[in-house]
Parts: sequence; C-alpha cells; structure tokens
Amino acid sequence: MSITCYLLSPRGFCSGVVRAVNMVNQVLELYGTVYVVEDIIHNRIFMKELEKKGIIKVDSVEEIPDGSTVMFSAHGISPQVVDIAEKKELNIIDGTCPIVKSIQDEVKKEANSKRKIIIIGNRGHAEVISLLGYAENTNAFVVYNEMDIDLLPDFKNDEVVYFTQTTLDYLYVDLILGKLKEKIPQIRSSSHDNVCYATKERQDAIRRIASSVDLVIVIGSSYSSNAKRLCEVALDSGVKKVVLIDSIENLKETDLKKITAIAITSAASTPDKLIQELVEFLRERFDLIIKNLENQDDSGE
Repeated sequence: MSITCYLLSPRGFCSGVVRAVNMVNQVLELYGTVYVVEDIIHNRIFMKELEKKGIIKVDSVEEIPDGSTVMFSAHGISPQVVDIAEKKELNIIDGTCPIVKSIQDEVKKEANSKRKIIIIGNRGHAEVISLLGYAENTNAFVVYNEMDIDLLPDFKNDEVVYFTQTTLDYLYVDLILGKLKEKIPQIRSSSHDNVCYATKERQDAIRRIASSVDLVIVIGSSYSSNAKRLCEVALDSGVKKVVLIDSIENLKETDLKKITAIAITSAASTPDKLIQELVEFLRERFDLIIKNLENQDDSGE
C-alpha cells in the first residue's frame, strides 16, 4: 500500500524550547539533582528522560529543601514564586522563553501604570498564571471565550491593554479580539499581542496542506497547549481525521486504514527523534512517499 507522507515544517523544538533543554542538561551535569515545579517543557516522554537524569518534580516551591537547585520552566513563573525561592535560598535557574519574558516585563510595566490588563488565554496555563503574577492579579482579567467577555466589568472610563498567550490559534485570537473591541472600543494592543511565530508557522503549515491529506498526525503530549491547538486547526481546516500521539506506541493500526495521504507535524516541545521514529515506523509498514514541505511555496505536487 502506497501512502504519501508530508513532513510539515517547522517541526521539532522551537528556539525557546531549545534554550530551555540546553539549560536543563547543563544544570543536571553541574548539580546532579534539580527540582522543578512545572515541566521544563510540556512533553511527557522528554520529562521522563530528565527524571532518570536527576530531575525531581514537586507540587510547590515550599517542598524543595532549602539551598537546593530549582529550574523554572520555559513557560515562565510568577515573581511571587521567585520570592519564595529566594527566601529558601534556592539556587534559581530561569528557563523562561525570552519571548515570554519580554511579555512578562510589558505586563509589569502596564500594571505599574495602573492600566487594566486583559489576557487572552487559558487561565490554568503556566504562562498565563505567570503573567497574572506580574500583574499582581490587580486589575487583570483572563478571557478565553465570549462568555468570559460577557462577564467583564464596565471599562468605560479606563485605559485597557491586552496580551495574548503565545500558544493559541492566532485566528481564534483574532475572533476573540474582535468581540473584545465590541465591548471595549478603547482597548489597545501591547507591544506583544500576537501568538508566537513558531506556533503560528506550524498552524499555517497545516492550513496549507489540509485539503490534500486524509490524516494529520500531531506528535506531542496531550497537556501541551500548542499540540492541542494544532489538532483543532487541522479539524477546523477540514481534515477528516486527526490523531495526537506522544510516540509510535500511541498510534493504532485503525488510525491508518484507508489512508492515502498523511501530514506529520509536531508541537514546539516535541523532540525531533520522536518524529524520526514515526517516519521509520510508517516506512516499515507502507510504501512511503516522503515529501518535505519547508515553506509556503511548497505545494507537495
């Protein structure tokens, strides 16, 4: 059976994740044991490998023994947690993505100017929690859907600025922003109001190939925000079948029945080796025609 397999680009680690991964490996070599309160990156398999090397995950900074080493994840951490770590005299390694860090700084600046802050995002996501911390949870609101917007107070006489979680579907953000502007005409953007470029490029790659494939395989963990968004984008773009897998162990034979064209993509926190393993898995079972889609000009023809 012949299957055309489109390898979408970009795939594998984004630059912020590369930075965090390099940092955690260096820190483990230096200190042997490193504590984390949030996964360094949102990939279950990668984190299991780190646990074998000496990473210890705890529920809160308070659980970490005084004087130990702690590394904060690429998603960012609130300044209140940093304060607790400093009081415990922990050796702090900050793996926050530079893009997220710049947004944190901007939120703090706007909060200090007493402006109302709206964050478009998932209130339970580590990145959003960190941003609320920099806003000191004062005059800061999180919206994810129209219901959240309806529940916002009246900002008639206030200056209002919005920020965006970096791992959302940027077209969905545009939709929510349009609703926000209907309710708050004077709302303005921050200097960091867009979805991260690495997330956007992956979403655009799926939209370009959607009409040409029967199946999209997204490699990433189920708790990865950008992995889930890739699945949603594929379905919204008309792909009939979408599967999200951690690794080839999660791929079922039924997923591949009556499939003639596949697109493979990955979350920004997915190790490249997992992509290669999937390609080899498919090669062993099918007559695989590989097509690498590297940029917007690639049509796959």
